[in-house]
Amino acid sequence: MLFDPEEGLYVFEVTVGYRASGITRFSSPILVQADDEEEAEEKVLEYLADMDLEGKFWVEEMSEPFKIKEYEQQLKDEDIPPYPLLSELTEEGFMELLSE
Repeated sequence: MLFDPEEGLYVFEVTVGYRASGITRFSSPILVQADDEEEAEEKVLEYLADMDLEGKFWVEEMSEPFKIKEYEQQLKDEDIPPYPLLSELTEEGFMELLSE
């Protein structure tokens, strides 16, 4: 299983916004597990604060919640790799994600 049910009941696809060279840009989607949308946003903001990136990035877009099992089944059915999980993303991995 890709997701840990203790991390949250749902999976959210989150896009982070930021400004670079005077242009607003957006990250590739990142997966966040949480019990609701508010908790998902809090997890992203805490992650950014922990990486000392608070105020430089923001939550631009968040999907509707997906039930864990349904999301995993969709990935399997479509044979596509999952987006990176925020909880497993290092600072280096986050910066690489921004350059994609």
